[in-house]
Amino acid sequence: MKSTITHLCRSFLALIGIATIAITGLTTPAQGADLGEALDSVEWRGIVGTWVDSETKGERVKVAYAWKFENKLIEVNSKMGETENISLMGFNPDTEEVFMMGGNNKGGGSIGKWSMDGEDAVLELSYVSETGDRGTMKLKHHRVDGDTIKITGSSEEGGEEFSVTLVRAK
Repeated sequence: MKSTITHLCRSFLALIGIATIAITGLTTPAQGADLGEALDSVEWRGIVGTWVDSETKGERVKVAYAWKFENKLIEVNSKMGETENISLMGFNPDTEEVFMMGGNNKGGGSIGKWSMDGEDAVLELSYVSETGDRGTMKLKHHRVDGDTIKITGSSEEGGEEFSVTLVRAK
């Protein structure tokens, strides 16, 4: 079970971006705001682009954030080993929260929301693995500089912590 949680943690870490980013759960933007404004309000718009793990330069982890609909919805594509993930990041104007939802090529899925902890973006996720295992994760995204993000996370169930450093692909 512990190896399953480790695998899931790493897979979801990639999914998110790893995510994902940095986005935010934000300070409260003005009514009628969108994802672009939410990201601007916490200075995380720079997440858009392709990111790879610093150790293997993308052999282990690769995450691409791209506007699907400019300022409205970001599509996050990630790959970690054999696991490929697709997620959508958006802004709910009713709750003024940034959400994340996605799935992978093995049948697992997740849903969560972003918030800010100082200058760090935090993604809290609920997930279901392809085998039906359920759990929650918390992923903290710390911007080291404009081209480096350190992500640390833990599973609520196993308490196991992990981290990965992503660098902007050139």
